[in-house]
Amino acid sequence: MPFFAKITMSDVSKSVLLKMSQLRGTLDTASNRRRGKWAAGIFAALVLFGFLALPPLLKPLLLEQLAAQLHREVAIERIDINPLTLSATVAGVSVRGEGGEVAGFDELYVNLSAASLFKLALVVDEIRLTGPRLAVTRIADGRYDVSDLLDQWLQPDDEPAQSPPRFSLNNIQIAGGRITFTDQPHAAVHRIEDLQLALPFVSSLPYQAEALVQPMFSASVNGSPLHLDGKTTPFADDRESELNLDLDGFDLGGLQAYLPDGFPLRLASARLDTRLRAVFRQLPGGVNSLVVAGSLGLEQLALARADGQPLVAWKSLAVEIEEADPFNRRVALRRVTLDGADLNLAVDRRGELNLLAVAGRLAGGKTPAAAPAKPAEPFVWSLAEFAMRDGRLRWRDESGPQPVLGEVAEIALRLGPLDQRLSQLELAEASASLAFGERLAAGKLALEGGRVDLASQRIDLAVLRLSGARLALSRNAAGAIEWLTPPQRAGQAAAKPAPAAKPWLAKAALLEVDDLGLKFADQSVSPAAVQQIDGFSLRGEGLGNIPGEKGTLAIKSTVNRQGKLEISGDVGAVPLVATLKVTTEAIPVNGLQGYSERFLNVLLQRGQFSSQGEASFSLDGDRLKAGYKGSATIGNLLAVDRENKADFLKWKSLYFGGIDFRLDPLAIDIREISLSDFFSRLILNQNGRLNIADIVRQPEAAPAPAPVAAAEAAAPMPAAPPVPIRIGKVTLNNGAVNFSDFFVKPNYTVNVGKLAGRIAGLSSTAGTTADMELRGTYGGAAPVLVTARLNPLAAQSFLDLQAEVKGIDLTGFSPYSGKYAGYLIDKGKLTLNVAYKLENRQLSADNRLFIDQLTFGERVDSPEATSLPVNLAISLLKNNRGEIDINLPISGSLDDPQFSVGGLIVKVIVNLFVKAVTSPFALLGSMFGGGEELSQIAFAPGRSQLDAAGLKKLEALARALNERAALKLEIAGFADPEIDRDGVKRVALERAMQREKLADLQKQGGEVDSAESLRLTPADYKIYLPRVYKAGKFPKPRNFVGLQKELPAEEMEKLLLANLPAADGDLALLARQRAEHVQAWLIEQGKVPAERIFLVPGKPAKDAAAGGRVDFSLR
Repeated sequence: MPFFAKITMSDVSKSVLLKMSQLRGTLDTASNRRRGKWAAGIFAALVLFGFLALPPLLKPLLLEQLAAQLHREVAIERIDINPLTLSATVAGVSVRGEGGEVAGFDELYVNLSAASLFKLALVVDEIRLTGPRLAVTRIADGRYDVSDLLDQWLQPDDEPAQSPPRFSLNNIQIAGGRITFTDQPHAAVHRIEDLQLALPFVSSLPYQAEALVQPMFSASVNGSPLHLDGKTTPFADDRESELNLDLDGFDLGGLQAYLPDGFPLRLASARLDTRLRAVFRQLPGGVNSLVVAGSLGLEQLALARADGQPLVAWKSLAVEIEEADPFNRRVALRRVTLDGADLNLAVDRRGELNLLAVAGRLAGGKTPAAAPAKPAEPFVWSLAEFAMRDGRLRWRDESGPQPVLGEVAEIALRLGPLDQRLSQLELAEASASLAFGERLAAGKLALEGGRVDLASQRIDLAVLRLSGARLALSRNAAGAIEWLTPPQRAGQAAAKPAPAAKPWLAKAALLEVDDLGLKFADQSVSPAAVQQIDGFSLRGEGLGNIPGEKGTLAIKSTVNRQGKLEISGDVGAVPLVATLKVTTEAIPVNGLQGYSERFLNVLLQRGQFSSQGEASFSLDGDRLKAGYKGSATIGNLLAVDRENKADFLKWKSLYFGGIDFRLDPLAIDIREISLSDFFSRLILNQNGRLNIADIVRQPEAAPAPAPVAAAEAAAPMPAAPPVPIRIGKVTLNNGAVNFSDFFVKPNYTVNVGKLAGRIAGLSSTAGTTADMELRGTYGGAAPVLVTARLNPLAAQSFLDLQAEVKGIDLTGFSPYSGKYAGYLIDKGKLTLNVAYKLENRQLSADNRLFIDQLTFGERVDSPEATSLPVNLAISLLKNNRGEIDINLPISGSLDDPQFSVGGLIVKVIVNLFVKAVTSPFALLGSMFGGGEELSQIAFAPGRSQLDAAGLKKLEALARALNERAALKLEIAGFADPEIDRDGVKRVALERAMQREKLADLQKQGGEVDSAESLRLTPADYKIYLPRVYKAGKFPKPRNFVGLQKELPAEEMEKLLLANLPAADGDLALLARQRAEHVQAWLIEQGKVPAERIFLVPGKPAKDAAAGGRVDFSLR
């Protein structure tokens, strides 16, 4: 029996008997007694008719009418009527169709109230239906086995509408009901069993309008209990109704089969629990109110896309409703708890997000809503608290070359309160763990306390912690960072940039990051540059983008498994400003190999970067100001020459101390730079190319620039002022340079070691100079010293340098001498002194080479050896002490594009050796004779005596021969056949006049060594020329009497010269006399050993212009 109080049939009978007793007392008269007898008889007849005759009469009538209306076979087991109690019972009713029973019940009991006569309305004291049954079968889409009845009953009624009937139904009960729904298209059967319904009172009578009705409904729907109870006054002014809905574990998954075809979602499972109380009221003014309160739970939800891919699932969703009035657009939720949520987000190859795709399909099937007549009231909602536990978000991105898989797990969140204004959102706590394969994994992400002010667009977080995160980023060959592809609709056009909106403000009171790992692979360089950060920890206080506010941070991490990084200080975001203490320790530099590969052809095998200082920067508009003060060290560097596969550069420490770097304006100040234990390898390969020439990669040829107008090209660019740079001191300690030449065979290798020195006072300030001193050893023994004053940083460079290398052993240069000279070197040492001065872009240099005891050894067959007499050249250059002392001055302008110091030195040296072989006397003249040509000595016509110019040359030649003991001199005399022939005659005429003068002197008693020593004056010429003319034995002009004519001196001289003899023998004698005079002078005055001087015959010159001379040749 139902739980409510039941009105029984015995109570009804007692009421009827009482009324009849009262009626009997009123009618107890004679006439009334007669009438009563008739009435009693009639009543008795009616009672007998009701008990005995009426049921058999009604049964066939009902069977006929029901069969006609239902078009089914109808069976009724029995009908009982009790006229005394105004009740009827129909039992065993069954309606059968082709497939079996369609409907039926065990028993229907109806007790009619006698009040129906007085109220002129249908008043039923009790209606009880026991064991009702209904079986419906769905045979096709939209058609059922009872569709014929539904079509008939749903036809519109043409009768005019009537006023609502007057009725009062009491104690309506249904017990043990059962409904079976068979869905043949989906092969499913749904059952509602143990159906119980109780409606104690439903009435439209005015006097019953205020009566309370307490309905109840319960059933088992597919095994899930359903319970409803409540109360209602449906015909009162406000028509208040109250309903309690209790539903336990109702399976919603079975509804999937009844969703329309093409629906983009598939409901795999869901169970619904409710504890709801709904109150309906109709308020004045036509306003309806439906207030719902209670709780609602949806458990084991599994929602997928139509293709079966999981979309959304959760263990349970619990909603506590404080008050919800959907009619008036108001919802107040006390708490929403989501447990075990699992959301699957996927981006396909077209870049479309699955949720957006489903939303698009759902929206695509809707018809546009009609425009509202008036604006709808705003929806008012509030949520006191939202909590999530054990949430999970799965991500799959197939839009890139490689799928990205990941998930956010263990999501926990607690926030609230919030409402439709979204003015403030209180975040009590939040946490999650992230895992995106190798790209992102976080052990724990947690938030403790926070507030989101949506009105002012501000987020304040109390504590935000991230621990155990692992992040992997990659930069592809195109230079783009590969991460998560932004989802979009397939075929969606690129969105136009949105106008600038008010920025959000955020601040974290405490931000903690612990044990973060980051791996960044840059594929845009080759080889790929991989940087790895481990053990990253960060503690930040007051960090955010609040204008004018600063926060503090402290960072520690390990870089590339070895290095240490520590950063601490103040940071502000708006404006961007920071003052940070930065400490690095032994950070490997080989991670920069991919970037250095673009510029340098070296392999960074090892090296560590360390620093300690303070960095600062600020951004003012588009101007970035930055600075650094501190120190830095690059230690244990090793760079390998990739081309030659040999060490190129290494050092133990390169230290920068007292760095003061500033940007905008740019300025650099370094107190000291120290390089210690350094080594460099220079290699000349088999092709004759120096490795340092290939260390710096040559950039690819750029396309030719577009032609520029002459006026534009001619516009001069203003010279930028020099960057202020100051370097207090540079120190070099224990350095070495190794040079190997594989171009020559055998190879040559030498070490320049023990390099140490200093440079003090480097500055870009005009007018300042720095002092430099560098010392070392060449080949382990020869000391090297370089001193200088210089200013390479100034706009106008200045250099005053002196360098000296003493005692380089030349035997190591045998590979070169064998290849180019054809001889090996047995011994020898080289000392080099150079002096360079650069000022106003003009360079002047002195290069002094001093070679001691250079001795060639055995000859070497070399196709590249010179054919010049190398030994002669060395003999010319080498003095008696076995020394070669050469000075090679050069000068030029740096503005001359053809000017090259190294090229000029090589050219001068080569020219020196060529000159030694091809023009040895010119070389000797430049060395000993002030630049005069010493290959010959000219004589006056017909004479063999040396003049002053000849003596000067001989003096220089004598010095050269005495300094070059290995040289032998050959002397050849020459007489000109024309010039010297006339000269011989003039000398003979001169000798004749000298003999005449000698005779006069002897007569006077004077003493003279020889006639040739006498000097003839012009007066002597007038005295002695006539005598010689008179003594001449040749025809002379005479007068008309036969006497010799008196002739002028010029005529006498012409006649004498014309008649004096000058044969070829005289010329040969003259040539020999000249050679002998030179030989005698060199031996006697020049002190040249006679055994080194040889006279060789000389023939008279055929060229009249050659003149009389003595030629020299060396052997």
